Amino acid sequence: MEHSGGFAQTYYRQVAVDEGYDEALLVGQGGVIAEGSITNVGFVEGDTVVWPDAPVLQGIAMQVLARELAAAGVESKRRPVFLSDVASFEGAFLTNSRGFAAVGRIDTVDLLLDAPLLATARRLHREAPWDEI
Repeated sequence: MEHSGGFAQTYYRQVAVDEGYDEALLVGQGGVIAEGSITNVGFVEGDTVVWPDAPVLQGIAMQVLARELAAAGVESKRRPVFLSDVASFEGAFLTNSRGFAAVGRIDTVDLLLDAPLLATARRLHREAPWDEI
């Protein structure tokens, strides 16, 4: 899905960077997490990747990783994720056209950078075959 402009995304990302963060997390009413300003976000829950079920632009890296997770037999699902849920996850990561990055902290919640599924997801993302065009 396309959108008509990215001003707000760019603005809030710059606010986050100015405050010492690497990325802004876009959050809706009630604390529901959608995506980053220029990234998709996924969460690690045991052996499962949880993608926020909210209005997002499903980036190519997200789509490729979801495909590779499924091919590897790793469960991947979409469900609402709230800021209040973040502490219950073992880890989180971001994907976009620049790659894959583990997330060490969201607000005041520290997340594991070495959760086993993060390493698997990183490897699957890195090893995904390129599409010929």
